[in-house]
Amino acid sequence: MGKYDIQLFVNPQAEYREYGDGEREILNQEAFAEAKEEISSWPGYEPTPLIELQGLAEESGVGGMWCKYEGTRFGIGSFKPTGPTYAMLGVLKKEVAKAIGGEVSSADLVEGKYAEITRDMVMAAATSGNHGRAMAWGAGMFGCRAVLYMNDGVSKGREEAIKSYGGEVVRVEGTYDETVEQLHVDAEAHGYSVISDQSTPEHPQVPRAIMQGYAMVADELIEQIGAPPTHVFVPGGGGILTGACCGHLWERYGRERPRLVVVEPTASCCLYESGRAGRPVKVESAASVMDGLVVEEASAEPVALLNAGAFAFLTVPDQAAVDAMRGAADPLGADPAVVIGDTGSAGWAGFLAAVGDGEIRAALGLDGDSRVAVVVTEGATDPAVYREIVGRTPEEVAGA
Repeated sequence: MGKYDIQLFVNPQAEYREYGDGEREILNQEAFAEAKEEISSWPGYEPTPLIELQGLAEESGVGGMWCKYEGTRFGIGSFKPTGPTYAMLGVLKKEVAKAIGGEVSSADLVEGKYAEITRDMVMAAATSGNHGRAMAWGAGMFGCRAVLYMNDGVSKGREEAIKSYGGEVVRVEGTYDETVEQLHVDAEAHGYSVISDQSTPEHPQVPRAIMQGYAMVADELIEQIGAPPTHVFVPGGGGILTGACCGHLWERYGRERPRLVVVEPTASCCLYESGRAGRPVKVESAASVMDGLVVEEASAEPVALLNAGAFAFLTVPDQAAVDAMRGAADPLGADPAVVIGDTGSAGWAGFLAAVGDGEIRAALGLDGDSRVAVVVTEGATDPAVYREIVGRTPEEVAGA
């Protein structure tokens, strides 16, 4: 028995075959090439770092360990600009093209060529922080408005971060799903375009565009790591990022792909339950330190990808996330200190929980030959929350 009360579901549906037509319908290299060309052209783009953690690898009894660190992405603090911002751009270009009766380029929007049109366009979403921050940043770049809906449990610091990029915040009492409901009511009433993990009749392409953009994370990891990893631990949530990583790694490596492990809070684990059921499952509203992963119902297409391609689904308690954040700030051996936000800690927490439990370690096939990559999706996106958990500021940890 390990240190934590964790749940593991090794996926019996995982098919170790080549990437198929059904998967390519959702995600494919051709569409990704377009996303990569676009995102890498934006001001400030550079690949996020892949941090080697040899001290932690030796302590954990694996051959090598790396952290794909998304806390530096476009200076926003998380991986999110690759997804919602990219999807938002597609919607904007489509709507402006409709208004002018011609083609529109990204450069046209960045340069403000159609500012008289875009300034009245509203891109809207429900958010726990990072999704909204990325949209507010993108709205500033492309010249539109971003209206972000947050439930009353989201910290004030995350609201202020969105506002600092020019985003408009609407607070809603209740759960995340109740916030989503209010978003859709207002969007229909005011003509907002919803940029969400769930498709809408007006913009059904948005979830796939978000996933295709998120595949940048996996693509950069592949380019940076050299020999392929044997295992990749990815935070769950609504499934878009995990689906993107699963699809991209599967298409790239085929039947020899790494074992993808989806990690969620035990309190809110819709992907774990969907994996067990073999179909999308809605779970009860809950609360977790890993607030950005608290989702009641995952998107259908990522669930289909994960149920066919993910090796396992793992849930961890909040204490594992707290311990991961503190451990990353106080590293082993010559490993660098890493500032991990609460939501971003899930993959790291899942790895530590797994190697600390003999049965789960064996079930995942983690041994001295394993090359493990952990996706850390954010830095300290709310410095006050980070300091409360870790006991030091992000600056103190980064400068240690």
